[in-house]
Amino acid sequence: MNKVWRIVIALFVSVLCSAGAGAASITIDFEHLPGADGVLGTADDVPTADTFIDTLDEKYAAIGLHFSQGSLMQFAFFDGNPLNHFISSTNPIATLSVPVYGISINTRSSWKATLTGYDAQGHVLAMDVLDTPGSFDGRLSISSNVPIYRFSILPPASNEILNLDNMVLTTTAPVPEPSQYAMLLAGVLLTAGWARRRSR
Repeated sequence: MNKVWRIVIALFVSVLCSAGAGAASITIDFEHLPGADGVLGTADDVPTADTFIDTLDEKYAAIGLHFSQGSLMQFAFFDGNPLNHFISSTNPIATLSVPVYGISINTRSSWKATLTGYDAQGHVLAMDVLDTPGSFDGRLSISSNVPIYRFSILPPASNEILNLDNMVLTTTAPVPEPSQYAMLLAGVLLTAGWARRRSR
């Protein structure tokens, strides 16, 4: 087997193997903050302070999440637990110094909620709108092949308050669809054929 075909097969196998890996994610239940290791979900996490309302600001900066707007509330409204922390009072707008490829969050609100993800230049990448008349509960979710560097979760009017909890940030790019693999293979084969023809 010549060198060109060995390279083609190795490249395609590596792409297939990477597709088998599961998506990595960070789960934020707002009950803990990152500890000294800067990672959420480890033994040194710090319990969120027992405060009725507190600004989010840089509480999650260690994991690359920076809120320019948003507040935490501690109250029983979201799940019946009076100690539960969730986003409320001020709706969230945030930037990400570490890009993500997906965001999802639970909502229990009286208003329509819109989750919007933006790229590094501020262009809209993805949007999910939850508008279920008669229902307070739902989950907003977006994903993108392009890294998301900013997001907002907003109601139709600035004086309307959303209640949000249990955020998940997906930190790996989505797995390509089978049709995208077919296109990739076709491109690799065309390149290999062209390289082989030039080598003759």
